[in-house]
Amino acid sequence: MSITTNVMSKKVKIMHNGSSEFDLDSRQTLLEKATLYSKPCSFRTGELIMSPVEGGKAFYYVGKGSVEVSYKDQNDTRITVALIGEGEFFGEIGFFDGESRVRDIKANSDVEVGIFDQTTMDTMQKQDPRLYMDFLVYMTRKICRKFRRIAGEREPVHSYADSLATRRSVRYSDSKPLPPSLIHSKGWHFISSRMEKCKAGLFDISHQLQQKEARGERDEPLERQCINLVVELNGSLGDFQQAMQGSGYEEVMWGYVFKEFYPYLMRSQFAERAYFKPKGYAGDFLMMEHIYANIPKGEGRLGELIDIFCLERPGSLAIHGRRQLIKQELSRISDELHQRGEKTRIMNLACGPNRELFDFLEQCEHTESVEALCVDIDAEALRYTNQYVNVFPHMASIRLMSENVIKWSLGRVSHEMGEMDIIYSAGLCDYLDIRLFRALVTQCYKHLRPGGSLLLGNFTAYPDSLFLDKILKWELIYRNAEDLKEIFAPTPFGENVTILAEKENVNLFALATKV
Repeated sequence: MSITTNVMSKKVKIMHNGSSEFDLDSRQTLLEKATLYSKPCSFRTGELIMSPVEGGKAFYYVGKGSVEVSYKDQNDTRITVALIGEGEFFGEIGFFDGESRVRDIKANSDVEVGIFDQTTMDTMQKQDPRLYMDFLVYMTRKICRKFRRIAGEREPVHSYADSLATRRSVRYSDSKPLPPSLIHSKGWHFISSRMEKCKAGLFDISHQLQQKEARGERDEPLERQCINLVVELNGSLGDFQQAMQGSGYEEVMWGYVFKEFYPYLMRSQFAERAYFKPKGYAGDFLMMEHIYANIPKGEGRLGELIDIFCLERPGSLAIHGRRQLIKQELSRISDELHQRGEKTRIMNLACGPNRELFDFLEQCEHTESVEALCVDIDAEALRYTNQYVNVFPHMASIRLMSENVIKWSLGRVSHEMGEMDIIYSAGLCDYLDIRLFRALVTQCYKHLRPGGSLLLGNFTAYPDSLFLDKILKWELIYRNAEDLKEIFAPTPFGENVTILAEKENVNLFALATKV
């Protein structure tokens, strides 16, 4: 830390979101005057500025550079909650309420700040009471906006889930009597007959498996028969859909199929998590980890067999494929940058467990030149990354940040993230409507360096999708290559987009470059 004398004498830069009652010119004038009373100070990159042990003795204005706000959880995982840039304050809540700090704040780059302590505020009050009052009002409004935003996210992960466009129907509602006109229809007779046959077969197999388990026996032909029966049922879903098409009873039919299959289906760990969505959405980081591990789990041997079926679906295989695709793209771009003697700055949005990033790092021969910012609303996913994924030696700089990517895309929250070489997201865009998707693309463009790459994944429609969509209610917004190009067209990227696909041709990726 060092004292400087010229930081706050420069014209003050003000960050704003349009919600303050002060207009831009009056804010500019107000802060130019107020910061003249602050004590200028500078910090080197990585230097600690504030910590919880210091108490609320001062608050700070960033004149140059940026700072990182973070904390360590009970498992010693460092979680970043904010990256604060020029024209912003930090530490103001602890100063005004007099309570101890709950976050560490360190210089994210060489930073110059103005320090407001009690002596500073007393001097301002004495020498310019009007400025003092206006400054207090300004700071109070900033604090109130911050608390209002926090109060609106009492459960941030579920708040994030609520913002996803596909969260229209998370589960089936309670059972209701079937309409007589439906029961007596030809299409219904076809569906119910198939379901009764399947149910009887599963019941018989379940009973036999249970008996063999009790004796410690395995019956591989019986197990293959079980999986084949479920595959046959899955293959009938398209016929069921066609039989009910245009009847007005489509959702009733899907609810019936789910109810009949439920006692067997929910023995699978995959199916149970996908349907009940404990975090509010189906594709959370633990679901991804279950797919990556590819180890069937469930209640009894029947549950494991149903889980095998789920893990062998094209959608699950596509998730494996996209992990490999992203790793390859990270390696390709990073190698090109390294050959030019440049660092690789990566941002992973809705990062989950970050497996593809660490696959890349594990084989990268120049990890010292890699910096990665991993962003997810779920702090548990970040903690998991730190404890179970980031477990091998490397020299990359890894920052784990808890933030709502949807709000960031819409500009409702901002951070001094700097410019990136690669921004990617594997499993977010298939939950976003066109408006949110384009907002995400535009926000990413702003955070890329010239020549930087944006890589966004989206499932395309595929024949097997009815099982996830209609039975497990894991609904996605499917887009083909033309759909993705159309989304990018009005954004700053324009038509500079290439469409990639993993080997199953189920998960597409739009690769765009900032010119």
